[in-house]
Amino acid sequence: MVFAISFGMHFLFRLDLGPFLTILNVLGFVGVIIHELSHYTLCKLTGVKVQRVRAHYRSRITGMASPHGYVSLKEGEVMSFFQALVIGLAPLFIHAWLIIACFDLLHTPGFEDVVYVGIGLLIVSLFIGSAPSSADLRNCYKAFTRSPAYSLYQLLLLGLSILTLFIIFQVIPLSLPSELLAHIVLYMLVAIGYFGFKYGFQELNNAYHNVHGSGRFHLNLLLRRRHRPIKPRKVGIEEPHW
Repeated sequence: MVFAISFGMHFLFRLDLGPFLTILNVLGFVGVIIHELSHYTLCKLTGVKVQRVRAHYRSRITGMASPHGYVSLKEGEVMSFFQALVIGLAPLFIHAWLIIACFDLLHTPGFEDVVYVGIGLLIVSLFIGSAPSSADLRNCYKAFTRSPAYSLYQLLLLGLSILTLFIIFQVIPLSLPSELLAHIVLYMLVAIGYFGFKYGFQELNNAYHNVHGSGRFHLNLLLRRRHRPIKPRKVGIEEPHW
């Protein structure tokens, strides 16, 4: 629902709304800032090194109001599909959590009217900036095609984690004081389950090969390896001089 509303609101920027377009651009700029900070936060949590974070209100080409931003990675940094997926979808989930929190505040009595108006405007900003951009989706596609076998393996681990939690919660229902806290705890448990299955399979694979000594298939074939070029001198190749 959050994605659909955010996607629909982007068509408003193409309309001639007069002075209301300026207000919409300001709200959109706030949404862009939170959007890029969401990417940055998940980059840090997943170990992806960031070079810079930028948010711009105006287009550098036309000078017109056009809120946009980006997070650039350090040179040579390569993301796995799982990293690209959680980083690319980070604004959608984080904005959704913040929207839930804002609606909870709107139903909390005792604030001044101006505070409720500010919360309402913040909700609009969050809706505008919640949808993943086309660049976010392209990064997910590129990461998947870079190593399809490893990407499918990561999707398998994610599916097993979600299925396991679903079965557990059928037996032991998750009960927390607020809906926002329940969502955050749920996604944290999915992440814990993902890494639990990942390292659990690695240990089982190592134990199997330690016992049998050899095998036709090794789990390391699915593990991502960084390319480290060999220096020519180490293999006896004389480097050209120019």
